[in-house]
Amino acid sequence: MAANAAAQRGGGNGSHAGDGLEARILALKEKVDRAKAVKARAEAEKEVLERRLAEIEAEIRALGVEPDEAEAEAARLAAEAEEKLRLAEEMLRPFEELMARQGGAAGA
Repeated sequence: MAANAAAQRGGGNGSHAGDGLEARILALKEKVDRAKAVKARAEAEKEVLERRLAEIEAEIRALGVEPDEAEAEAARLAAEAEEKLRLAEEMLRPFEELMARQGGAAGA
């Protein structure tokens, strides 16, 4: 019993304590290797995404807009388009009213 207790505490002359440490060290090495692989993949993906971001920013600049102003410019363009649609609908209203009157007269 005393030898068993000593082995559990890491003492004694049994090889079980050394095996446990060795297994833990190997497990840690595997975790480190996996972490390094994940890091390498993440860094490679980051490079790809940074290149794509630079391409998109260049495309935005080619349109005459600075990338940090793109959202404001998109909102401005959307408001402008909305206003032009409203104006076009307003301009067509008399024509639609005329067509409605002619349609009503033709049906009578």
